[in-house]
Amino acid sequence: MSSGTEILVDQENVPLLQKQTKDQESLKDLKGHVKPLLSAFFISIVAGLNDGSLGTIIPRMKADYDISNETISILFLCWACGLFISAGLNGYVVHSIGQLRALYLGSTSILVAYIIISTAPPFIVVACTMPFVGAGMALLNAAMNVFVANVPLATLMLNILHAAFGFGAFISPKVAAYLLENEYPWSGMYVFLTGIAIVNIISITLGFYHVDFEEGKNDDDDDIKKMNHGELTKLAILNKVTLVGAVYILIYVGVEVTLGGWGFTWLTEGRHGEAGPMLDIMSSYWGGLALGRLALGYLSGRFGEKLMITLFTIMIISGLLVMIVSTDIFIDSSVLVSIGFLLGPMFPTTISLASKALPRNYHSTSIGFMAALGAGGAALFPFLTGQIAGKFGILVLPVVCVIMSVVMQILWAFIPSDKPFFAACK
Repeated sequence: MSSGTEILVDQENVPLLQKQTKDQESLKDLKGHVKPLLSAFFISIVAGLNDGSLGTIIPRMKADYDISNETISILFLCWACGLFISAGLNGYVVHSIGQLRALYLGSTSILVAYIIISTAPPFIVVACTMPFVGAGMALLNAAMNVFVANVPLATLMLNILHAAFGFGAFISPKVAAYLLENEYPWSGMYVFLTGIAIVNIISITLGFYHVDFEEGKNDDDDDIKKMNHGELTKLAILNKVTLVGAVYILIYVGVEVTLGGWGFTWLTEGRHGEAGPMLDIMSSYWGGLALGRLALGYLSGRFGEKLMITLFTIMIISGLLVMIVSTDIFIDSSVLVSIGFLLGPMFPTTISLASKALPRNYHSTSIGFMAALGAGGAALFPFLTGQIAGKFGILVLPVVCVIMSVVMQILWAFIPSDKPFFAACK
């Protein structure tokens, strides 16, 4: 093996946190990545629309099917099953059929599921269809995060990617409000999502045509050649950074979507707010999330991720405590929107740090696993919250989220960083 190839092999197996970067990346370095980036951003919007939609139509689905909070939360459980199964199989699927085909598999899965749900079938059919929504979303989430984590200016691009998620979730309550005002059934939301899913497939075709997902990998690495995909997957998933990052994101997304999914019910049933204005509050919550990923993402990079995310988490816990003791709808609504803003940078920051701490040949499996498993939090924790709310009432929502946020902060202490914890104090 030549010396040049040896250098490339070493670079492939050394985490980015241990590398010395000579040149500062700039927007010019994104040349050639624009179309797939735009497609990835649209996938993120679709994910936001999906995650923000179910919570806004829960009251109407409950009335239509004449079921309780506990029963309706089964939809979140079924959704979670699809997400977790897909997360476990993501590395195998990508290695077997390739990342592009995995994108098509995920996007087609959600399209078919949306078409079925848009017909307003019996509740059992909706529940049985939800795993396909979850599985498809997990594949899409994994692919977009893996791709964006490996382009120039990855931290900035990841924050934009996940801001796009917030933008998609911001739109969902607006669509729900339109349906409510014009007396359309709840299934109209899935008619809308069906159209979006079709556009998503077109976007993937245009954006990722001829894109080399293996770019930057070194094919001359004899060790990697000899290592089968099963061994590589095992090493990547069992890596400490992967495991801690996956559990952190799992709980983080759980907090984010539990508040976004049950927040409308909490405001209307728990705090007796009017449906129309409360849908606007939920839009503002998701809009705050998108804005936080841009504004607070910059501050985190500037003053140190470890310190800033810790401060944001403490502020979130404080806000949730206010929601527990306050009965004023204006205060509660304002705090909920503020929490959305503070939650913004946590997901992309974790993915960015993990991409720097992990060897490049682990990325497709590790980051894909973290993103896919994390997406499971969008379904698992809303389901658990629904079960708890069924026994103790919807007002228990912020209490559940306080517990989850405390666990998040404990896990955050184990996330690696390239900046000292007290970098902002220097």
